[in-house]
Amino acid sequence: MNKIYWAGYHPERSVQAKGILYLKKKLEEIYPNNLEFKFVSDVGDLNYNAIDLLRLVEEGEIDCCYFFSSYLTERVEELNLFEIPFQISSRDQVYTLLDGTVGKHISQKVEDNTGYKVLGYWDNGIRHISSSNRHIKSFDDCKASSIRIANNKMHEDVFRAIGFEPKFIDVKKLKDAVISNEVNTQENPLTNIINYGIENYHPYITLSSHLFGTSILLCNKKKFYDWDQEFRDNLEAQLKEATKYQRTLAIEEDITCMKLLKEKGTKILEIDPAFRNQLKSIAFDIGKEEIKKFPKDIQKKFNELI
Repeated sequence: MNKIYWAGYHPERSVQAKGILYLKKKLEEIYPNNLEFKFVSDVGDLNYNAIDLLRLVEEGEIDCCYFFSSYLTERVEELNLFEIPFQISSRDQVYTLLDGTVGKHISQKVEDNTGYKVLGYWDNGIRHISSSNRHIKSFDDCKASSIRIANNKMHEDVFRAIGFEPKFIDVKKLKDAVISNEVNTQENPLTNIINYGIENYHPYITLSSHLFGTSILLCNKKKFYDWDQEFRDNLEAQLKEATKYQRTLAIEEDITCMKLLKEKGTKILEIDPAFRNQLKSIAFDIGKEEIKKFPKDIQKKFNELI
């Protein structure tokens, strides 16, 4: 009996959970009588914080998860290539990098430096800024805002440099922090803003497109190589199909979320391109040393796309 235990940190209506359920269905078709696929959509239901998933998978209590790749950069600095805000805003740009030699290079670095095997990269949405009291149109708006960020030093350094007061808060506690005004600003894809109910308290959204959220698919390394070759091959093949499906859902989700937010009366503003270019320059100066750590061919591929 092939057994796989997968967990996430979003509700079942999310594009990540739907992607895993698609994968589950495809594998069950291949192994109708020889597969036990357990999936917990939100690890918070097991009384864990979202960030606990990384430990649970690496220690083997859970086999696989997806996770926002920014949380792994302290251990795998190569992932910082995608964590310099305001550099990339196009999905096609990111897919080109992740699905080619850049993605393979990073995957190998993850495997070399952690207890994970990378199974792929999914679309966690293009990230924007929401606020309880203003659009982000100037450096003064940044200086007047405390912003919830992911647990990532690059994000912290950049947001602080442009004037924000950044603060990491786990996803499990994010909504409470927004309701209590512990932070008056936060950054997330539109789908997360709706999934977490943030739009009810943040009527202002600035379409900053400051980061593409990469969901890295992680498997406990020992578990992966303990599976027989046939199962590994089938898993990887079906993950390729699930990746196409999940990315399509993510693109459709942005359109759906934008419509819902407008119907709700959310005040949505596209960031001024000139202001964004200023922010891009500041962020690049902070992140350029990370880019230099990559092999020359990867630096070239990245610089050509930004």
